[in-house]
Amino acid sequence: APPVPLPPTRKDVTLREFLSTMEDHAPIIPDAVTDYYLSLSGLSTSDVRLKRLLALATQKFIADIAADAYQYSRIRQNSSNAAPGGGGGVAVPGVPAVGGGSGGTQMKPVARPGFGGAGGTGGTAGRTVLTMEDLGSAVGEYGVNTRRPEFYR
Repeated sequence: APPVPLPPTRKDVTLREFLSTMEDHAPIIPDAVTDYYLSLSGLSTSDVRLKRLLALATQKFIADIAADAYQYSRIRQNSSNAAPGGGGGVAVPGVPAVGGGSGGTQMKPVARPGFGGAGGTGGTAGRTVLTMEDLGSAVGEYGVNTRRPEFYR
């Protein structure tokens, strides 16, 4: 006798319901853009639900990176406002700080090479400025390296 199919679990029903809503609601990334990059990567499918699911996952990935970069920017701006010199950048241990009259080694904020710019806030009081350093730190959490190779410096 053929095996009797089991009734679908709640997890399967939820996935089915979610995929059916993907036909009605389009993500922020247009279908034409999704089609282009899917064909560029070699994936050819006519299932609109799958395309929109991938577009939604991409949208969430970009939103997470933007949120992380924003947090890095806020941390950088708060630390540069709290620092006596007000210089944005990364503190480097063992480098004498600006105005370090004690003769000891302190933490000095310096610009990190390869991230473009010192990350300062020149004349942007009240506005949040995302720098390449912020973005580089955010995508670095996902394993993406944005630094220029050594032979370009």
